[in-house]
Amino acid sequence: MTTVQAAATRQQDAGRPNASAKSLRPALQPGSSKASIPAPPGYVILDWDEWSTKVVPRRKKIMEPIIPEKGLVEIFSKRGVGKTFFSLGVAIAVATGTDFLRWKVPCPRRVLYVDGEMAFADLQERVNWMVAGLKVQPKPGFLRLFAADLQEQGIPDLASDDPSGREAVNKALDLGGPTQADLLILDNLSTLTRTGSENTDDAWAPVQDWLLMLRRHRVTVLFVHHAGKSGTQRGTSKREDPLDTVIKLCQPKGYKESDGSRFEIHFEKHRGFFGEDAEPFEAQFREENNVGYWDMKSLPKSVQIQQVKELAAAGNTVRQIGSLVGKSKSSVQRLLTGGRQPS
Repeated sequence: MTTVQAAATRQQDAGRPNASAKSLRPALQPGSSKASIPAPPGYVILDWDEWSTKVVPRRKKIMEPIIPEKGLVEIFSKRGVGKTFFSLGVAIAVATGTDFLRWKVPCPRRVLYVDGEMAFADLQERVNWMVAGLKVQPKPGFLRLFAADLQEQGIPDLASDDPSGREAVNKALDLGGPTQADLLILDNLSTLTRTGSENTDDAWAPVQDWLLMLRRHRVTVLFVHHAGKSGTQRGTSKREDPLDTVIKLCQPKGYKESDGSRFEIHFEKHRGFFGEDAEPFEAQFREENNVGYWDMKSLPKSVQIQQVKELAAAGNTVRQIGSLVGKSKSSVQRLLTGGRQPS
């Protein structure tokens, strides 16, 4: 039987209900030790020898250790906690190459900040406070703003079947161009993605496909989202699946309105960093004479105990809690027993 005849026989067998796996295997070429399986047109399929040896650049950190290149990051909290202060702080630090809170920024990167909610005057006031506190300004083209408040028709819905909103952001990023932004910040999902219900996977699918496309083009995306009444992020949990880092901001115990933008920082997902790097801590932004300052401090042990007990009450195992909070099983067990060594 010729190779062509063998292929025809296999094609006929494929249509039969009882076609065996053996009959569907591709024929080996004479002298070949393995089958030659062509990739579908337009796709890249790696065999093991290529998979294990293909050389690709390692992902560096835009902000060490929490924001990687080609990363996807979420920040969420209830209203009025300080999401925009925090996000603007990240944007300015990355654009200027300056450290932010306890995180290092190895070098300046280009940033596009997309805001769907705030009045431009308020955004301008906040960034001027922050930059005044740094005593360094972003270089031209390193911190750009795409604000809904400055657009006659606002920013088109980024979750719509109509791609015009996503295409507008792509152009603002200079996607594929010589000045392509390294970091895109979307503040926030509630105002920028308005199609469908937050609780359905289908409504999020166009946005997720777009974010993954941006990642393939080496754009890191940080998006800002709201927490629901329970304190968890609003909407579908599918949103978290491809993320590298998920940061929750919450007001500390004893918070007063006079404290302003004061919040605890907790990591609910931290791919690629653990231990002390994933420990929660407290941060506060304050402004004096139009100059902004950030303060931070470690959280007391009681806050860590409360965190692991809440995770345990939600049904997580000691191992799962350790993964979530970046601690060993023995450390989690000590916290679950109120800091005492378990008997």
